[in-house]
Amino acid sequence: MFRRPPFWSAFAVVLGITSCACTDISEDAPQRPPARACPSAQPDANGQGAAATLARSLGRSDHFLIGAGNDLRGVEGDALAWDLSAPADIHYLYLVGLPDTDGGWPTWNPDGTFVDHHMVVAQEQCALPMFTLYAMASQGENNMDVLTNRRFMSRWWAGYRLALTRMNEVGGPGLLHVEPDFWGFAQQASGGAGAAAIGVLVGSLVGECEGLPEDLTGMGACMAIIARDVAPDVAIGLHASHWASPDPLETAAFLEEVGAGGLDLLVVETLDRDAGCFEAKGQGCAREDGPWYWDETNKTSPNFAEHLGWAAAISENTGMPLLWWQMPLGAPAASSGGKASAWRDNRVRYLFDHPDEFVAAGGIGAVFGPGHEGQTTLATDGGQFDKGLSTYATAPTPLP
Repeated sequence: MFRRPPFWSAFAVVLGITSCACTDISEDAPQRPPARACPSAQPDANGQGAAATLARSLGRSDHFLIGAGNDLRGVEGDALAWDLSAPADIHYLYLVGLPDTDGGWPTWNPDGTFVDHHMVVAQEQCALPMFTLYAMASQGENNMDVLTNRRFMSRWWAGYRLALTRMNEVGGPGLLHVEPDFWGFAQQASGGAGAAAIGVLVGSLVGECEGLPEDLTGMGACMAIIARDVAPDVAIGLHASHWASPDPLETAAFLEEVGAGGLDLLVVETLDRDAGCFEAKGQGCAREDGPWYWDETNKTSPNFAEHLGWAAAISENTGMPLLWWQMPLGAPAASSGGKASAWRDNRVRYLFDHPDEFVAAGGIGAVFGPGHEGQTTLATDGGQFDKGLSTYATAPTPLP
């Protein structure tokens, strides 16, 4: 059984990235950027598949969407992505923690209006707003005991509902990515017995979900009920983790049991930090597996074709479009490693060179951003992402 190494936990780090960005009150903090003139969305190929249909329902053209995130730099909603020459299709931010807890995202601005503010700014910048709800890890990753703790789950359900309520209050389409890593840990904790083997407080805490099973299957069904009622224009995505099982069919089946089919998409990753950081054992990058810099010729392992084969199996067996998330921004280099905030990686280059392969694997899009302090950012990548996006925007890859 594969288990994700403990050093992959990013809860404290991500909390630092996001909360520091929204509490900077210095006079030198960048101010809210001027709005862009956003072109109206036009279909690129009139695709009929799941990804194209979802893209259009979110107000996007039906091409493979490319975005960025986790990049705030001031109290007025300014972000590195707003400096890009072409508008990002999607912009994502974390929502970390629980209501009524120190540092939980609902406290960053009154009544959770962190969501409102940054959703409006994203819309002004022509980007689809996306939020990653990351709360389960507040009591430790892989801690299934919290699922039957009334105090914890009451607050978890309240935070989930609040995020949707705030997004609906602003209006317009958006994406809510729910609990990266958690579903993979839950799959491992089930020991192969399936989603119903993991107990969760559902209908006993959520009135409209009374009668649903008090397990992960009921949790997924309840999430769909709340989302459709509270924020019908928001698409919900669970996270599919490569490390959850050596067999992608097992992961697909588990997510189906949870209720992924009643939601909208699945979110996947290639690597959460720059390959060079792991090569150099930089801050937060102490791993011993590797190699992390994948073969772009797809002749030696690990490589991109292997990953895309796994992704295609997940998409094909769930019928769900995939969104690649938190892809590292490092620039290619012949020598391993690099330095803090400028590590090497080749995922940006590979995606811009081969967007059709991500589409063929079931993709609707990909968003890039740092998963840890000291990673390469849009400000330190030498302009690589900006150049790639500008070129891509002139002829984006259509969704079938």
